[in-house]
Amino acid sequence: MRPELLTSITDALKQISTLTETNGELSESLTRERITFGKIIYDLNNQLEAKNGACDKLNRYLNQAHEIMLDREHQIIELQSRIEALESENALLKEQVAQGEKKSWQLQELCEMLQGKKSEKFIPEREKVDAAIQQTLGPDFDLTELEEIIRVASTKGDVQQVDDQIRKGNRKKKKHLAHKGRRVQPSCIEVVTEIIDIEGDKTGLIPMGKKVTTYYEYKPGKIIKVQQERLQYRTEDKKFICQPVAPRLVEKGTVGNSLLAHLHSRRFGYGDPYTRQLQYIKSTTGISFAASTVNGWEEMAFKKLLRLLRCMKKVIVQARYLKVDETRLDYLNDIGEGKPSRGWLWVFLSEEQKLVLFEFNPSRGHKVPQQILKDFKGTLQADGLGSYVAAFKDNEEVDLMTCLSHIRRGFKKAEKYDKKLAAEALTLFNIIYRIEAFAERKKMTDDQRLALRQKYSVPFLDKIRTWLLEQQQIDHLPGTPIIKAVNYALGQWHKLKAFTTLGYVDADNNGVERAIRPVTTFRNNSLFAGNEHGAERVALFYSLIESCKLNNIDPYIYLKDIYDRLHDCPAHELIKLLPPYWEKKNT
Repeated sequence: MRPELLTSITDALKQISTLTETNGELSESLTRERITFGKIIYDLNNQLEAKNGACDKLNRYLNQAHEIMLDREHQIIELQSRIEALESENALLKEQVAQGEKKSWQLQELCEMLQGKKSEKFIPEREKVDAAIQQTLGPDFDLTELEEIIRVASTKGDVQQVDDQIRKGNRKKKKHLAHKGRRVQPSCIEVVTEIIDIEGDKTGLIPMGKKVTTYYEYKPGKIIKVQQERLQYRTEDKKFICQPVAPRLVEKGTVGNSLLAHLHSRRFGYGDPYTRQLQYIKSTTGISFAASTVNGWEEMAFKKLLRLLRCMKKVIVQARYLKVDETRLDYLNDIGEGKPSRGWLWVFLSEEQKLVLFEFNPSRGHKVPQQILKDFKGTLQADGLGSYVAAFKDNEEVDLMTCLSHIRRGFKKAEKYDKKLAAEALTLFNIIYRIEAFAERKKMTDDQRLALRQKYSVPFLDKIRTWLLEQQQIDHLPGTPIIKAVNYALGQWHKLKAFTTLGYVDADNNGVERAIRPVTTFRNNSLFAGNEHGAERVALFYSLIESCKLNNIDPYIYLKDIYDRLHDCPAHELIKLLPPYWEKKNT
């Protein structure tokens, strides 16, 4: 069905016109809105571009900051690695400095041992001495007696600086050509002829010439030639008789006992080697002896003197107090070639008996003193060598005592490197030694000496120990001379008990070190012993001669006398030939 036309054309046109106007208005409005939205979009685009530019700028800033942070981190890592490298280098330098200082100390000590001043004298300041006394003993002590004990010297000794370098030399082999036949002696030498006839009735005896014995003797300042002419006879039954040869230490040799005693006393008493003696004898008298011949004479004398040495060993172990030390003595080993082997002279001193025993052994181990002193019962004073501790740790009959001088010596060595601390310890040690010197001057008995030590020395020893413990708690540089001295002193301190409980013991074993000094001269002049047996001979002669020095006996007179008497001396009278009990035989 067709819709009806409700309006006319005019109305329709009006509506169309209205709609057209409305459409135009809408178009205008839409245009304006488009323009507005375009402006908004434009502004937003501009803002967005500005924001994007700002973002780009910010990104650039962030990238730059990131790069800077990376550079800083890299720099930090590099700095940390450099710090670690510097710390390790610093530690290495400190170690090298410590090693350098240690080597410097060792070199200085070696130079002082070889050529430097041996004195260990320390002169403290008077104010430090007074302060040490006041702090240790307090106000209540005998001022008059103590001032007499402690005297301060006015001058100080000079310290010799030694910078000489030590050079080693190589020993070259030299072929020795032995002299063929007997040496021709000069005719100008003084000759003493002795005609010896038999004793008793010579009835019925037929003279048959004479037997001549020739040997050389020593008189002070010269050597003489002795010719003994022993008249010889024959009996009716064709037997030959004559007076026997007077006994000499070297039988059938060309040396008399006096010349033998002169050679031995010069070599071992005064450090004069045989080569120098023989050169001097030849240049002054014209008499020439072969060095090998003289060495053979020494070997024969050694064999004869061995029983006297055994007697000395039996006597010295009966002492109640012994000092012991050891010193180096090189020798040529019979097996193999090369540099000399190192051996040791063990030295045992009994000041009560005035005897010194030298024993040679290639070893420095504990079995040597353990074997030599197996029958010893008493106080044994030694340094801190571990061999003595190991030898007598299970022996309750031997009381091992340390040496106060060795303890003090460490602080004396440290004086150059830490003068203030070393002086504190040395001042206290000085007072103890002055107390001992006071007792020696007053010639005190053992009981008086012990009472003096209990009154004065013990408080100072306690103060030294307290000071040592305090130093051990302080953070000293490890390996320095002062801390080494402190540790050594504390390690040896418990062995000072005998010093405070026995009046007949000494503070140190310097006596045995004095007995060792001639061995140093022997090493400088002779370098080494010919072999191990030669070193044993050295020990025997040093035992006799150093014992003579302790008893104020001339070694030459003593050796000459015992060489004359040893051949017919019974075993029970051998002790009378030892230096402390020796009396010169009236001739």
